[in-house]
Amino acid sequence: MTRLLSAIALAVSLGAMAPAMAQAPGKHTANIALSTKSVGFILGAEWGRGTVTMLNGRSFELRIRTLKVGMAGLESVSASGRVYNLDPRRPEDIEGTFASMGAGVTIGGGVGVQRMKNEKGVIIELNETAQGVAAKIAASGMAVRIR
Repeated sequence: MTRLLSAIALAVSLGAMAPAMAQAPGKHTANIALSTKSVGFILGAEWGRGTVTMLNGRSFELRIRTLKVGMAGLESVSASGRVYNLDPRRPEDIEGTFASMGAGVTIGGGVGVQRMKNEKGVIIELNETAQGVAAKIAASGMAVRIR
């Protein structure tokens, strides 16, 4: 059963990520690190904090809130990655809702890659490490705010 769920999750996530991953993300302008926790049963909630560091050295603390549809379980995620198209003169453009679609199963631990874009054209590309027990074939919206 676990093997079947893993295969379904992989197929759905690769299908959902293919169009986004094929596009060039734009200009690398910052780095990001996040730490979140999520819980859910059909509907899931995720919350956490992060830091975005511009390539010029300026850093900003972030607050993360996510609503997921199609998630069950409990997990803790650490992620780091790159931010594209964020003007160093307008760091507030990181604020907004980043849409995402993905699938996965976490039993103990797992890894993943995610690319999301907000309404201002800012793209976040994350490498994630998850701990916990969760299954998801989820659409989500991650709200990012500067603290």
